[in-house]
Amino acid sequence: MVPIDAKLVRVHAGHLDLLRARLGRLGTSVQRFEQDQAAFGVRCGWILTGLGDRTVRQGELIAYIEETLVLFVQGFARVADGRELLSDMIGMPASSSAVDHPSSEGAAAEAIDDVLHMVARRDWVAPMLAEAAPVAEFAVPVGEGIGVLRAGGLDGAMTGIPPLRQMLDDLTGAPAVVAEQAGHWDAMATELGRIAADLQGYLDRDFATRDRPDVRAYLAIMANNVVALRGLAAAANGMTVVTRAAGDLILLARDIVRGLIGDLVARVLVWVADPVVVPLPVLTARLAAVVVTAWRVDAYITALVVSISGLSRCIDG
Repeated sequence: MVPIDAKLVRVHAGHLDLLRARLGRLGTSVQRFEQDQAAFGVRCGWILTGLGDRTVRQGELIAYIEETLVLFVQGFARVADGRELLSDMIGMPASSSAVDHPSSEGAAAEAIDDVLHMVARRDWVAPMLAEAAPVAEFAVPVGEGIGVLRAGGLDGAMTGIPPLRQMLDDLTGAPAVVAEQAGHWDAMATELGRIAADLQGYLDRDFATRDRPDVRAYLAIMANNVVALRGLAAAANGMTVVTRAAGDLILLARDIVRGLIGDLVARVLVWVADPVVVPLPVLTARLAAVVVTAWRVDAYITALVVSISGLSRCIDG
């Protein structure tokens, strides 16, 4: 078979090398996700094993496609220099015809859509949090003075009682970091989609003449990488939605707990400032209020853990 045009080969190899560099940068960014799992809190972070596993798998697949492009760039250099035929580089006998490879893009997209639908239905959210609203819903309407006490008391409790602040961080994580993770996933999904589109564009433009069996075979092989990149983009989009859903619920639970603590601190401050001797029934009612608040805090944290566990099953499914 006549060697393929060397100039065409070098141009295409240059395009592949540009895409390879972009994938390399994405692969490096995946390490940030692996280091930030504690952002979901001590009680919830370990449950999101599915999220961590998908993160690792995403990095492995990006690295695999990057390495594939490296091998093709190196192979095209040999082809351009006349040291190897294109058919030999791709492992195809010169007399054979290109074989179409079945695409799994439809199945992959369907699987991601199923996950997104499960997340959107919110069946995984525990009933106690499903209809909850942050902070204000859990405070009886009060005057301006008590409102100031509530806000100031919460700030004072968070500042003056480090274990209390640590409890919130341990139980509900760091929502701002989770939001940042979701942003990274969204950016990755966009970039992977662009890389897939650019690769398809290079395949269409760089090989305008497709009457050679070796070119058709190469395009069929590389089409699988386009499909894989689109699948990775869809997976990253799914991870964006899942991470945001987890972060939103963690933030809601954190706000609820902060609201409950602030309301209790405000009540305690009023009780302490009251110079009147309090009868036993009133003391009993106040103690009951403290106990109920502690129970509600525990109940909401438990609901958060149950919900995140349900979200993890969506990911695993």
